[in-house]
Amino acid sequence: MPSDRLRIVIGLASALGLAVLLAHPRVKSLEQRLGVTVLISAGVPFIAMGAIFSHDGVGILTPQVLLDLQPAFEFGLGWVGFVVGLHFDVRKLDALPASLGPVIVLESVVPMLTTAGLCAMALLGMGVPWDGNAFARDALVLAACAAPSAPISMELWERRVGRKAARMIDEVTSLDEVTGLVVLGVVAILFRPDELATRWTLPPSAWLLVTLGLGGVLGILTYVLLRGARNAAEELTLLLGAVALSAGVAGYLALSVPVVCAIAGALLANLPIRDLEGLKKTLLDVERPIYLIFLLVVGATWRPLEWQGWLLATAFVLARVAGKRLGAIWSKRVGPKDLPSARMLAIALAPQSPSSIVFMVSAATLYHGYGPERVRWAIDAVIIGGVLTEVVVRILEWRRRRVGADLTPIPPVYPSDGPNREAAQAPVISPEGGT
Repeated sequence: MPSDRLRIVIGLASALGLAVLLAHPRVKSLEQRLGVTVLISAGVPFIAMGAIFSHDGVGILTPQVLLDLQPAFEFGLGWVGFVVGLHFDVRKLDALPASLGPVIVLESVVPMLTTAGLCAMALLGMGVPWDGNAFARDALVLAACAAPSAPISMELWERRVGRKAARMIDEVTSLDEVTGLVVLGVVAILFRPDELATRWTLPPSAWLLVTLGLGGVLGILTYVLLRGARNAAEELTLLLGAVALSAGVAGYLALSVPVVCAIAGALLANLPIRDLEGLKKTLLDVERPIYLIFLLVVGATWRPLEWQGWLLATAFVLARVAGKRLGAIWSKRVGPKDLPSARMLAIALAPQSPSSIVFMVSAATLYHGYGPERVRWAIDAVIIGGVLTEVVVRILEWRRRRVGADLTPIPPVYPSDGPNREAAQAPVISPEGGT
């Protein structure tokens, strides 16, 4: 009916306008000052809005509308994949301390192992039947969601641990997303969906080559297109087309869309592109509204009243936070001497990255039609887990302040523009023993 179509158009247009508004630099600046993630500040409201829009009495995100939005949904997955891939710049990695590599590995792998183990036990406790392939697949997907940490607020953490330590933590948070995508790619290769959805029937080794080759070809194609851009508007237009093509081809072959697009983005980051920093800024500026609309669609399938999701979320949070803490303890032993204390490092890396929800939903769309209850529980676990983790981090910070460990030491006082300004910005020794 025309009235139904009008309601759907007005509802989706209003949501898109709100997403663009919440992507304003002032909103991002406020988040950084408060030290909260986009999931807490704007993500949860959009998930709740999606749940409301899907209600029968509202009728905006109906099953048919969600089916029609599938290409846009995959486009959002591809855009996030490109952003993650651009972080994998080999020239940037060469400039990092050699001892920071084990820190990135520990802070990614240890939480994945603890999450896979505890969540597997939780699924068994909920009565999920043991099925070797499906059980291993679900555990690996949840493990991939546990690896990435939310980007830190540099302004806040420079005051807490010093500039050098804050920059190292920031590098860890930008690279642990790559680890999660690697696991997601392994899952997509080893555990293929139904043959009717894959278009081809190939062995896992062939699917690995297809994934790597497709991502490489799409990255080179994107590079060739962007070289012809004469201004920022043309660059954005060509980038939109490249991401849409990459996501569409990966989705058609039933490959993991963010993984293929991340490979393309990583190749693009290491080619001699004219303005790589400008390209990154364009991707990050557009990522926020795309991510919020993505969460709106996710909210339409969210079932927060299912107790299984809450139980799995509790196991997910406990395992992930414990894994980050254990990884921080070992990282302090093998990492650079300028790292903050293990407890401070664990607090910095505990908040869950918004990409975790993208990873989870990407796997859910890849294996659609199989175990819908388990898929819903896993999505609930990652969404609820992100909020619960933020609460746990705030409690840990409050407890440390209670015992007298000031997390925000007073910054040094120096003349506003005097010649000794740089000397006055010498690192401050925090109560944790870091700089």
